[in-house]
Amino acid sequence: MLTPGASLGDGEAPERGWGELNPLATSTREMGPGTHRDTLDYHFGDYNWRKIVRLGDSLLKKLKIATSDIAEHVIAHQELEAMISPERLVSWTHAMIAWELNPTNNPNPYEVAVKTPTQAAVRRQLAEEEEKALASGVDVSLSDEVSPCSLITMGIDLEGEQHSLKTLTKSLWDHSQDCQITRVKLRSNALMQKLEEWFSLLQLYIPSSITLRKREPQKKVPPKPFEVQLWMPSQIRRLVSFDRSLAEIEYKLRNAQAHKALGILQHNLQIRATLYDIKDRWLRGQGANTRALNALATMQARIAAARDKYRHARTALLALADLLGYSNVDQEFLPLQDKDIRSMVEPEPGLEETQEFVAETIHVEWGKSRARAQRFQEEIELVQEEMNRTLRFFVWKAADWCGLKAYAERQAVLCQSLHDTFKRQWEGVPGLVKSARDEIEKPALFYQQKQKEFERKKTGNKVFVSNSVPSLSTAPDPLNQPTDV
Repeated sequence: MLTPGASLGDGEAPERGWGELNPLATSTREMGPGTHRDTLDYHFGDYNWRKIVRLGDSLLKKLKIATSDIAEHVIAHQELEAMISPERLVSWTHAMIAWELNPTNNPNPYEVAVKTPTQAAVRRQLAEEEEKALASGVDVSLSDEVSPCSLITMGIDLEGEQHSLKTLTKSLWDHSQDCQITRVKLRSNALMQKLEEWFSLLQLYIPSSITLRKREPQKKVPPKPFEVQLWMPSQIRRLVSFDRSLAEIEYKLRNAQAHKALGILQHNLQIRATLYDIKDRWLRGQGANTRALNALATMQARIAAARDKYRHARTALLALADLLGYSNVDQEFLPLQDKDIRSMVEPEPGLEETQEFVAETIHVEWGKSRARAQRFQEEIELVQEEMNRTLRFFVWKAADWCGLKAYAERQAVLCQSLHDTFKRQWEGVPGLVKSARDEIEKPALFYQQKQKEFERKKTGNKVFVSNSVPSLSTAPDPLNQPTDV
C-alpha cells in the first residue's frame, strides 16, 4: 500500500498455484525426474487455463471493490488535508516525494524518527573503548571472562529475567497445571544459579558488596529469585566505595534502556489505539469481541512492562547522576505518571488540542492516507488496462488458432466467445468509474449514498441490485456451443 505504482496488488497470487499442487506431494515424491516434471507441467497448465477463463469475474470484482471504496479514501484524504496548514503540507509533500524517489538516502515519512541512544549502540561503544584500552596496554578487567562492561550488562539482563519470572509467578493460581508450575520452578532454579554466578563476579569488582549482603535483614523464608537485590552501582550509591567507572558504564546503559522503554511504550500505545478503532468500527459478535479483548489485554500488559522498565531506569539514572555529579537528568527523564500513558490520538484530559499537537498526531497518518488514496486510483487505472490487454489477448489468440484445423478451430471459437462474454460483462465498467469519480468531485453524492445504505440496513430490507451485465454463470457456455467443425 505504501509503494507508488503498486495499486492494490495481491502479493499472494504467485503462491496460490503451489497451494493447489500441495495434494500432489504424495504422488510426485514416488515419481522419477521426468514424470515428476511432466505432472507438474500438466497441473500448472490446467491451473493457468482455469485462471484465464475466470478473468472476467476476477477483474470485474477487483474493479467493483476499487470503485466502491475509492471515494471514501479520497474524500477522507481531502478532508484531512483541509486541516493542515499549506506550508506544512508543502513540506510534507516534498519529503514524501523525495523518499519515494530515493528511499535509501531519505528518511521514511511513515515512521516517527527519534534519535535516541540504543542499548546495542551503547554496548558496542563500550566494547570499542575496552578494545582501545587493551591495545594501549591498559587492562582494568579483574576476570579473564567478564569485563566491567560485561558485568553491568549482565546485571541489567538479570533484572529483566527477575521481572519476567515475577510476572510468570503471578500468573499461577490454585488450579494451575503441573506443567505450568514445573516451567516456573525450572526458570526459578536457572535464575538462582545465574544469581550465584553474578555475586561471585560482583565481589571481584566491588568487594564491599559482601558487606552489603550481610547487612540485609534476615528472613525466616529465603527470598525468591526475583526478590534478591543485585547491588548494582545505582543501588549501592554512597553506602560503600567502589570504582567510579562502573557507575559511568551503568549510567550509559540505563540511559539507553530508558529511551528504549519509551519507544516500546509509544509503539504499543499506537497498536492499542488501532485495536480499539478496529474493535469499535468492524467487530461484531461475542467471539470476535472476545479475541479483540484478549489482544488488548496483551497490549496492556506490554505497556505496563515498558512503563515499569522506564520508571526503574529513571530511578537508577537519578541515583547515578547524584553519585557522578551530572545535572539536569531529572529534566531530561521526567516522571511517568499514569495520566501520561496515552496514544497520540488521546489528548490530555482537560486540555484542548493545540496546532502542534494536531501536526504531530496527523503527520504519519497523512502519509498513509495519501498512499491509500493514490493506491485506489492506481487500482482503477491498472485493472482497466488489464481488461484491455485481456481482450486484445483473446483477439490475438483467436487469430492464432484460426490458422489450425479441427480442434484449433474449436479453440478459436472458444476464445472469441470468451472475448464477447467478457466484453458484455464489462459493459458497465465506464458507469462504475464515472460514478466513483462523480462521488470524488461531489462528496455530497458519496454521503447521500452512504445514508441510503444505512437506512436500508436499518429497515432490514434486502437490497437486490439489478445488473444488465451478464456473468459467466448466465453467459452461454462456449464449450457447449455448436461449431462448424
